[in-house]
Amino acid sequence: VKMNVLHWHLVDDHSFPYESYTFPKLSARGSYSPSDAVYTQLDIKTVIEYARSRGIRVMPEFDTPGHTLSWGQGYPNLLTQCYSGDKPNGHFGPLDPISNTTYDFMELLVKEVAHVFPDKAVHFGGDEVDFKCWASNPKIQQFMQNM
Repeated sequence: VKMNVLHWHLVDDHSFPYESYTFPKLSARGSYSPSDAVYTQLDIKTVIEYARSRGIRVMPEFDTPGHTLSWGQGYPNLLTQCYSGDKPNGHFGPLDPISNTTYDFMELLVKEVAHVFPDKAVHFGGDEVDFKCWASNPKIQQFMQNM
């Protein structure tokens, strides 16, 4: 069996090394090092072309809604505020599922990724979400009860 897909897990909780032209603070603040630990748009085009010339598709992965703590370094309003009892505890969890700004942000990011990567598939994860923060947040609990 010939496997001709590079499933490129670009970002994770600890670092956001993808250089987004729509949201530059993602890598500027969320990568290990903005000066030498970021995949620039040119790097990405080079990888895609190298793979294409060898018959390999490049499918990017932006794991959401979990594994997004690095996203909050540049855009903290994207993440869910965790609570201890009835008070915020200073910790943050996965993307905030009840904020319209989260969906607006994701729509723009998806459009960018679809433009940058020619493959028809993009993997957005959806696995390994730690639900404790959502369960601790009274606004999210209210939202879930109203569904």
